[in-house]
Amino acid sequence: MKQVVQDLRSGEVQVIEVPAPQPRQGFVLVEVTHSLISSGTERALVDLGGKSLVGKARARPDLVRRTVDVARAEGVGAALDRVRSRLDRYADLGYSCSGRVLDSGGTGHTVGGDVACVGAGYASHAGVVSVPRTLAVALPPGVDPADAAFAAPAAIALHALRLAAVEPGAVVAVIGLGLIGQLAGRLVHAAGATAVGSDPQADRRERFGTSAGAAEFAELVAASTRGRGADAVVISAATASSEPLALAAAVARDRARLVVVGDVPIELDRRPLYEKELSLVVARSYGPGRYDRTYEEGGVDLPAGYVRWTEGRNVEAVVDLLQDGRLRVGDLVTHRVPVAEAERAYETLQRGDGALAILLEFDSAARAPSPPAALVARREGAVRVGIIGAGDFARATLAPRLAALDEVDLAAVCARTGSSAQSLADRYRIPIVTTDWRQLVASDELDALVIATPHAEHAEMAAAALEAGKAVLVEKPLAVDEAGLARIAATPGPLLVGHNRRFAPLAVRLKAALVAPAVVDVRVAVPSLAPGHWLEDPEQGGRILGEISHFVDLASYLAGEPPREVDAAQAGDSMVALLRFANGSVASIAYAVCEPGRLPKERIEAFSAAGAYVLDDFRRLDAHGAGRGAVKTKRDKGHDAELRAFVAAAGGKVGLPVAFSEQLQIAAASLALLESARSGRPVEVRLPG
Repeated sequence: MKQVVQDLRSGEVQVIEVPAPQPRQGFVLVEVTHSLISSGTERALVDLGGKSLVGKARARPDLVRRTVDVARAEGVGAALDRVRSRLDRYADLGYSCSGRVLDSGGTGHTVGGDVACVGAGYASHAGVVSVPRTLAVALPPGVDPADAAFAAPAAIALHALRLAAVEPGAVVAVIGLGLIGQLAGRLVHAAGATAVGSDPQADRRERFGTSAGAAEFAELVAASTRGRGADAVVISAATASSEPLALAAAVARDRARLVVVGDVPIELDRRPLYEKELSLVVARSYGPGRYDRTYEEGGVDLPAGYVRWTEGRNVEAVVDLLQDGRLRVGDLVTHRVPVAEAERAYETLQRGDGALAILLEFDSAARAPSPPAALVARREGAVRVGIIGAGDFARATLAPRLAALDEVDLAAVCARTGSSAQSLADRYRIPIVTTDWRQLVASDELDALVIATPHAEHAEMAAAALEAGKAVLVEKPLAVDEAGLARIAATPGPLLVGHNRRFAPLAVRLKAALVAPAVVDVRVAVPSLAPGHWLEDPEQGGRILGEISHFVDLASYLAGEPPREVDAAQAGDSMVALLRFANGSVASIAYAVCEPGRLPKERIEAFSAAGAYVLDDFRRLDAHGAGRGAVKTKRDKGHDAELRAFVAAAGGKVGLPVAFSEQLQIAAASLALLESARSGRPVEVRLPG
């Protein structure tokens, strides 16, 4: 199918062929008929994507700070890898579309019914989209799907008016008469209130109706309000100047509300806010639920008795207004363009040319599946590898290292979204691109699969691949529950869990120096995740399970065997764990979520009859006692050695470096730590079943 994307490295907008998304429980699969390019929002996104690296840094200092933090904690190389991985991808464009339901995903939508879809990353400019249940609204009879494509910008404008507490008879000033401003004005009238607008462009003022330039706007508002001033002001302008906000304060009445929707600096003299006791609110897109992963991705709605107007219910209100004719949008369309010519539409947008709302139209050719790719002849001795998952770790760490191995042919890539899979395929010339991981499992052309998806999917995918006779490298954790671990235990095969630290050169040196029984102390200090990060999702096992298995494996490697008993205490997102081993060794793991500053992320201290050792963040190993000394290296956590070992085993040259049973026991120990933290008691490590 066709999709409109922006290459983040070059900034170029392209129409590319990508595989369609797969049906998914809780998501509506929709074949798109119309998709809206919102002039202001998408021009800003495309402008940002087209900036140089320095320009992007100036526009997003928050991302620069994160990159600096990564460089401090993990090294400059890791930070650069992360930056490159974020640029070596396609950004999905579009956030408001309409179409017909292909698969309901158990959401209750009728297959074949028309729906309006919203949400960046979901309602993209693509032939087929997959949208969470809360972001897809069935169209009432009589609503033109072309009009329904306006659902997202109209819902943004509607949410701003709700924040402004607009009542019948009120006068609302709208500053900035782009698409959101135009829609805000029409919704004001639909609510029985009066809208007056201001914009530098005469054509936009003419389209809006009662309006004026900035110089005359105060007089217009005074004349429209009997001198009292506007009851509310919606600022929907996009500019680097704070003048729209100053104008809003000037035309507002006492105790009015100023609602910022557009991209303007929040810089304002305190005096007018104080003297008029103005309320200043920054609208957050469509309404409650926006940026809430549980609501959007998880499809968990908010009770109407507590939150009447959520993101999805604002969209419902928009389509109801379209149905009864109180909201008209058709005349706001300035250009209609077939999706195959979308590059031309964005050129028009960048030039200006009076573009306000550009409607992309999709036909059957735009939704047609891409022809399957054929593999080239197999290179003698090469291992054909497929990657499932195209997130940051796969892009920054796995794919480039696999591509650099002479004995590897990267033959296939699968991701949940076609654009994500296609961007990785284009970067490494991978011939097979799909959104269906089962296609890779069933392929007779592939020898091995590397799984780097969200954690809850690991066990099912790994077990299916093992059953199909594939060699499998699956990122940690191996499973998020005992049922998943039991399924893998029932399908023994060539498996390696991505516990790379045991392959780190300094960890190998430390292991060789120790004798049992050993005492191992692991300290890990990590910063908090951004709110709503998927790692915090309990269904994904949570952050502790997702990360602590690394250190359970490392401690087991150094002790010489998996633990027989674990004991854990949890403090918020942090955990302290004690591991006991049959050979008399003992290990402690302190996994602390904090503000570590410049403190190195990981430190391992190990003690045995052979001596005492300190491994500092995989850069330096110090030996104390009779054989004292130090070894320094470039920071190496073992990814290269791990992948080389896996590929050699997948090619039949050697056996896997870690026994299947040992990996199961380490996974079971990681799950047992959570049980111990919940119960407050030590837990014996046992395999399920």
